[in-house]
Amino acid sequence: MAGDKHELIQLDELPLHIKIHHHRNDSEVPAHWHQSIELSFTIRGQIDHFIIGGVDHQTHPGEILIVNTQIVHSVRNRIHTKDDLMLTLLFPYPLVLQVFPKIDQYFFELGSLSKLSLQQVAQYHYLQDLLTQITDIKLGKESDFKNIELTILSYQVLETLLKYFLKPRKNNSQLSHNLVITGHLRNALDYIQGHYQEPFSLQEIADSCHLARQYLQRIFRENMGCTLGEYIKNYRAQKAYQELTTTTNTFTAVAMNNGFSGVRSLNRAMVNNYGQTSRQIREGSSAPDQGD
Repeated sequence: MAGDKHELIQLDELPLHIKIHHHRNDSEVPAHWHQSIELSFTIRGQIDHFIIGGVDHQTHPGEILIVNTQIVHSVRNRIHTKDDLMLTLLFPYPLVLQVFPKIDQYFFELGSLSKLSLQQVAQYHYLQDLLTQITDIKLGKESDFKNIELTILSYQVLETLLKYFLKPRKNNSQLSHNLVITGHLRNALDYIQGHYQEPFSLQEIADSCHLARQYLQRIFRENMGCTLGEYIKNYRAQKAYQELTTTTNTFTAVAMNNGFSGVRSLNRAMVNNYGQTSRQIREGSSAPDQGD
């Protein structure tokens, strides 16, 4: 899936991607997938909804989540404090394949501590220590050795995951199945993102994907953690939120620009997704309030 616009990864000078999250703007990540192996570590605060393959997780400090290749995942977070701090590592799949050529036959699994063996519990705590060190170095002062320190620690994380948290795939067709499913979902998301400003039906989305509507709705719900209709509402709300906070457009214009029938439905979406009306969101941003 090289070049896929859902591959939301941009490598820097390191062989992997390291990102620290501690601002409100980092709390919404739309549903996407990628080849890379993603690891999320909650240091302070919590993630309200981290949805991985349709399973909704609410994290707590010290919790580690892992997203296997080609698995749809998203973040919806409505609980924020100034002290929230999370870390994300993205290991490019070619890198993992290079150091462990059999990776296609396995997947990573980090369950809750109560479901791990004693050896895995010890290694889980070791991972927590490594990830804390990575966070401290990433947030620390620049130095000539910062990148090599981050690289060494990250490789130690990957080594620990490979040694202690791998499970064999039941059959080699599972990865191929994931590729087919993400292909269908990509087509559906492309249609929604290209037409969200106008009215359309679920049947029109299914027709564009050359799928039966019931089948598309089922795989969407199973993999995205929400229904097709809910995703459309959430996507329109996210686009409207961006417009409310970055432009001086009237509330009516914002509603019309993002597929809402009017200001009332826009406000309902803003309250459902952000806990505030359009006016409250506008007043809390740097965009001047133009009223309606």
